Amino acid sequence: MVGPAEEGGPGFGGGVSPAQEKDPWKHRSKGMLCATCMYYVPKVANPDQGHAALGRCRRHAPTMSGYPVVFPHDWCGDHKLNENVSV
Repeated sequence: MVGPAEEGGPGFGGGVSPAQEKDPWKHRSKGMLCATCMYYVPKVANPDQGHAALGRCRRHAPTMSGYPVVFPHDWCGDHKLNENVSV
């Protein structure tokens, strides 16, 4: 019997299934990043000290710990394009 790893199925380092090749939504999230969202507020990063670029998502009201911390390359289903930002 041949296992999924030998078949080269998705998630096992193999190829892409025919259904995934025809998927029209395959790259849909590439333009829906936090960095291009109107709810994203970037935090000033200091790359000299090894800090990564971070920001806050202000889509929903803050919790007790504040607004969620997100990376510019993260994405979610609530994305709303900010027309004043281009990546």
